[in-house]
Amino acid sequence: MNKSLAIQIANESLRLNLLNEANTQFSQVVRYVSDEGWWLNIPLANFRKENHFLLCNEKAGMIRHLTIKANHILSPATKFRVKDGVADIFISAANPKKLVDVLQGGSKYSFNKHLVDEHRY
Repeated sequence: MNKSLAIQIANESLRLNLLNEANTQFSQVVRYVSDEGWWLNIPLANFRKENHFLLCNEKAGMIRHLTIKANHILSPATKFRVKDGVADIFISAANPKKLVDVLQGGSKYSFNKHLVDEHRY
């Protein structure tokens, strides 16, 4: 699975041409220490505009689509671990219903309220 294919699947499932290379970040499940999950690296300035995230789990044949509306997360630097102006976020796949950033230095922010849809393929 790659970003272009994930965007195509999500757009077809939504029956909209909403997602594109510029407004969407893509992440696949990867191992991190003793956990598996998705990495998101979001420049702090991007929180001022709408962002779409496609979290792919090839084992489950599912893409989780998250959308963070412009200015929905105020003061992201206080919610996430930040390095060089970029929020480092790791969402554990161990409990995909939670969609929580589990990195030390963050506030355990839950992305559940940003879940738009789950696209099966």
